Amino acid sequence: MWPELSVVLSAAAAEQYQHLVESGGVALADDPGVEDRPETRELIGKGFARVRYVGTPLLVAVEPARAIDNALIVRQRELLDQVEALVRLRDGAPGLQERYRLAAPGDDTDGPIRVLTDRDAIGALSVELALSARSEVASLETEHFSRPPDPRSARPLPADLVARGVRFRNVYSRAALEVAGAREMLRLSVEAGWSSRAHPDVPMKMVLVDDRAALLPLGATGMEGAVLVRAPVIVAALRGYFEMLWAAAVPLDGSAVRLPPEQDQVLRLLLTGMTDGAIARHLGISERTVRRHVGALQEALHAGNRVTLAASAVRQGWVD
Repeated sequence: MWPELSVVLSAAAAEQYQHLVESGGVALADDPGVEDRPETRELIGKGFARVRYVGTPLLVAVEPARAIDNALIVRQRELLDQVEALVRLRDGAPGLQERYRLAAPGDDTDGPIRVLTDRDAIGALSVELALSARSEVASLETEHFSRPPDPRSARPLPADLVARGVRFRNVYSRAALEVAGAREMLRLSVEAGWSSRAHPDVPMKMVLVDDRAALLPLGATGMEGAVLVRAPVIVAALRGYFEMLWAAAVPLDGSAVRLPPEQDQVLRLLLTGMTDGAIARHLGISERTVRRHVGALQEALHAGNRVTLAASAVRQGWVD
């Protein structure tokens, strides 16, 4: 066997190719199973052999010089594919780097504060932070999105986090509830296990994980850039700020209410300061229906106006 052929062919294929070159070919009628053998398929696939059907059907060798050119073309294509794959891997390196860093939370080589500007890295880090939670994920959500929320992107909470008893809390800005798709996203979030509340004014987005890390935006949507904070004193301050907003926010999950669901939602949204029109748009009902619910609530609580309605609802425990 020509030893050089081992660079591109298996031993069996190289041996068969040498036989085809020296014999001039093999008649298919003389060897019916020759086309189905692995070495034959390899030779044909790599351009070293072909079936000639003119006259007597023969399995013949491709001229060595042309076969070697074919092998060079195939190898160049393989190398080009590998180079392109490596380029794609390099382009995705920032996201992989963030995953690596997050997998070793005790590694403080980047210091207590790190600035991120890569959009994909920010998105990946936000997800990885949540998945690394030991006790709680707390977040703030505003009306500023790089794209409208898509309910189809909602996913159940990871089973291992639920099994660990990780708590999920979210405070929405009042304006965020008026964004297209927000109502369905909120419903799916509550069903998934998030405790959700609304506040009249949430100044920024934030993801807070346990008492060890926080992800803060450098811009309105959080995709323009972000800061990962691991400094304990700063994280503790951010925790206190979240708890202040949480205490002042109106629950949206119905946990402390015995009202009909739609009426409950009207009351809670009313307490955030939303107008009748905004409530109607959020719930997908008419303003007339909103006013009817408000009237029923005022009558039930003997409230002469909406201000006393809000105070009475809180005092009676209809909302937390």
